Amino acid sequence: MSSLAYIRPRLGTLTLLLVCILLLPACSLAPRYERPDQDIPDAWRKVDLGSAPLNTDWWARFDDPVLTALIEEALVNNQDLAASLARVDSAAAQVGTATSAFLPNVQGTASASTDSASAKSANWNPKAIRSPDTYQGGLHATWELDFWGKYRNAYTALSDVLMNTVVGHEALRLTVAGQTAQAYFALLALDMQLNTARRTLATREEAFGIYTSRYKQGDITELDWQRARAEVETARAQVHTSTVAVDKAEAGLAVLTGRSPRDIMNSAMPRGHAIGMLPSPPVLPAGLPSELLQRRPDIRAAEYMIMAYNANIGVARAQFFPSISLTGMLGTLSANFTSLFSNAAGTWNYGVTGSMPILDFGRTWYNVKDAEAQKRGAIAVYRKTVQSAFEDIRTSLTSQREADAIVRSMRIQVESLRRSVEIARLQYDNGYTDYLTVLDAERQLFSAELQLASALRDRLNAVVSVCMALGGGWEDPARRPGFPIIGTQRLLEENTSIKKTAPAPAAAE
Repeated sequence: MSSLAYIRPRLGTLTLLLVCILLLPACSLAPRYERPDQDIPDAWRKVDLGSAPLNTDWWARFDDPVLTALIEEALVNNQDLAASLARVDSAAAQVGTATSAFLPNVQGTASASTDSASAKSANWNPKAIRSPDTYQGGLHATWELDFWGKYRNAYTALSDVLMNTVVGHEALRLTVAGQTAQAYFALLALDMQLNTARRTLATREEAFGIYTSRYKQGDITELDWQRARAEVETARAQVHTSTVAVDKAEAGLAVLTGRSPRDIMNSAMPRGHAIGMLPSPPVLPAGLPSELLQRRPDIRAAEYMIMAYNANIGVARAQFFPSISLTGMLGTLSANFTSLFSNAAGTWNYGVTGSMPILDFGRTWYNVKDAEAQKRGAIAVYRKTVQSAFEDIRTSLTSQREADAIVRSMRIQVESLRRSVEIARLQYDNGYTDYLTVLDAERQLFSAELQLASALRDRLNAVVSVCMALGGGWEDPARRPGFPIIGTQRLLEENTSIKKTAPAPAAAE
């Protein structure tokens, strides 16, 4: 009877045993997941900010093609986003590794050996100095049964880490878009300040030339001449300071958009509308529900980490229970290589092995406590993230409402100070006031014009802050959603073969 014929009925028995084992219900030792409770308002208090809603492509509301192009360039070329995508790939690979733990581990082996005995060994036989040659080949399989859910919980934990990484990538896209917009607005504000400084310098140099002629003619005192000279240098210093700031802002914006080192060194960043010509900021509709805020990527990512640590508790608890594995081998063994693959050379074995920790001096118990502590830490991070989100929306709403009023006041102030400078110069030229009054009016005007540029920047930044606080703005009913709702499922499918459904974490258990 051949060895293969002898193996067949036993393989049938083993197959039946495996089917029975797979049909046994397995348990999970992970606690049931529940979202941490927090006292979240159903709706925000009414704010009088108008009625024009934002959509998720919030930067399009500024109607600046250059801004749109820069943000799109940053979302494609930013190196922080490239590193984030690599982390998504890494997390997906780790989930793939966890998937392999559900299947048997099969290894192929082959060996050829001979040996000789030592002449100095006990019971040495001079006629058997060299043993016969031995040739062997086979397949070895080991399969640990997941009775306690150790591998299933490990897979769940790594899947949640993957989702945390994917949603974190969404959050980073939102951050990069917001940083690019704010860097662009800062550059436009600095351009306005530089133009103001240059215009002021030209005006003061022209006036200083007149004062120099009058001083030489004895019409004004040296004190007035020296003060006029000092104001020229003040404006000149501001030109140099603003030039440095513009150059720094351009370099920072080039890095955000992923430009090459050559472009960072040699290329100027494009400009669209002047900062004072950008449209008034869109405003937030009143009475938006709190659920809108909870879609923020950072909140969703924080909750996925709670779910991951929750599953890790099940992994740690499973270490208390026996580990049961099925083992098997199918191969050949022969003293002659030519007969290695004959039926008579066949060998096989199969069995069940089990192990259980008896005395590990508290190692498993401490691992469980560590997993529980990590979950508590993740819950604290989640609560703080939600709290910070409501802090962001509260402060950004106030900033958005007040920033527009600040700009209106600053513009009126600048108009009044310009008229004050004209009056002061006219009175000084006609001898009705001293030069100090002129200097004071010019200084106030110069400072107010610089502050107006900053106020215009702050008003635009307030819009960006609202969009960031809401996770990307909110949708217009008549428009298709855009950024940052990029499709978590699509991103998963593009970066991994795992087709995990990605609903809001609240539905997970």
